[in-house]
Amino acid sequence: MIFLSYSSEHAFEAELLQFAYEALLQDLDARVWTYQRDQARDEKAIARSLKAQVKQSKAVVFLVTPNTLNKGATQWMELAYADAFDIPTFILMHQIKYDELKSRNAPPLLLSGQCNDSDQWRRLAEDIRNIFHSNSKQVT
Repeated sequence: MIFLSYSSEHAFEAELLQFAYEALLQDLDARVWTYQRDQARDEKAIARSLKAQVKQSKAVVFLVTPNTLNKGATQWMELAYADAFDIPTFILMHQIKYDELKSRNAPPLLLSGQCNDSDQWRRLAEDIRNIFHSNSKQVT
C-alpha cells in the first residue's frame, strides 16, 4: 500500500494522483490509500487509524502545498509517523517552491527529505515501483 498525505483542500489533486499511481503500478497490485476514499467514516480514533495506515505502507507520498504550511497539523503527524516507522517518503511540492518551504520554517523532516516539484509525480512512480520490487526480494 502507498499512503498519500494531502491537505483536504487538495482532495481533487490527491484523487488524480491516486488514480494515476494505481494505474501505473497495477501490475504490482499497488493500492493508494487516501483519507477521502479509504478512511472509515465510523472510525472514532482517526489519529490512531492514520498512524496504523502509515505503518502498514510500503511508501508515503506527501503532497505539500501552501495549505499544508498554513494548517496541516494532520499532515505533519503523518510525515512524523513515516519517519518514525522508516517508511520511504516522497515529497511532491504543489503550488509551492523549495525556497518558500525553507523561508516558512517547514519542519526539518520535510526539509531533509527529497523534495520534488509536482510535475515529477510520474518519475516518483518508478521510484515507488523499485521499493515494491526490493520489498518483494526481501520476503523471498
